[in-house]
Amino acid sequence: MQAATVVINRRALRHNLQRLRELAPASKLVAVVKANAYGHGLLETARTLPDADAFGVARLEEALRLRAGGITQPILLLEGFFDASDLPTISAQRLHTAVHNQEQLEALEAANLVEPVTVWMKLDTGMHRLGVRPEQAEAFLSAPNSM
Repeated sequence: MQAATVVINRRALRHNLQRLRELAPASKLVAVVKANAYGHGLLETARTLPDADAFGVARLEEALRLRAGGITQPILLLEGFFDASDLPTISAQRLHTAVHNQEQLEALEAANLVEPVTVWMKLDTGMHRLGVRPEQAEAFLSAPNSM
């Protein structure tokens, strides 16, 4: 039995990014390359999209591979961090992180970081995976302003 394969046309991928820019010219585009770009090669895919405004990954290790590979755009940890001991690395590498619970907010507040960390507040809009519930959103969103 022959194994299934997928071939990515890099020119088409770049065209798709350009088309999205045309359709939403005021928007920023995050190319999600988590899970080894869904099996298509993390660095290869990121390097194919040099005009992406940012890249999204699931794990800190993926972000570090992108930085080591020369990617300078913002890199967003889509699931955030799960251990406060990762915060100095996140800060030093200028990574962005999603924050989806009170514990993460408290860890950021307690951290003594050299560089600030850009935070994306994650709200649960109905998938019930990660994020703050709608009834908690107002208090959660105002918390960083008091840090």
